[in-house]
Amino acid sequence: MSDLRAFAAGRGYSIPADDGECGQMLMQAMDFLEGKAWRGQRSSASQPLSWPRSGVRFDGVDLSNDAIPQRLIDAQCRLAIESQEIDLTPSVAGGGAVTMERVEGAVTVQYEPGTNKASPSFPWFYSALRGLVVGGNQVRVERG
Repeated sequence: MSDLRAFAAGRGYSIPADDGECGQMLMQAMDFLEGKAWRGQRSSASQPLSWPRSGVRFDGVDLSNDAIPQRLIDAQCRLAIESQEIDLTPSVAGGGAVTMERVEGAVTVQYEPGTNKASPSFPWFYSALRGLVVGGNQVRVERG
């Protein structure tokens, strides 16, 4: 909770004063993060979450297999803040509800507001976690 409060205060974000609400926001952010593919492997087969991990090298340094990188903690905090406005892990049941369809030369389709439940996209996410998360159009290059 203290990480979220410090992150929000340092960047001018508003978060609830209630620890219970903040805890729910952090859990929603964790659920989003658990859906990602990470470099390395879990430090222990019995651990319930993806982090901490072993076999992760970041900026030329092997990360400790018993620590969670500050970048990941910051990303969880930012996602928690984002969760106040949007559902981080929406149930996707197709596109939005069509409210109008008209064909006069070009096709015009209008959707009912609030019915598009596509997964959210955060442009900052993969750049903030570069080297930790797999994906985001990243390519690993090694010298032979």
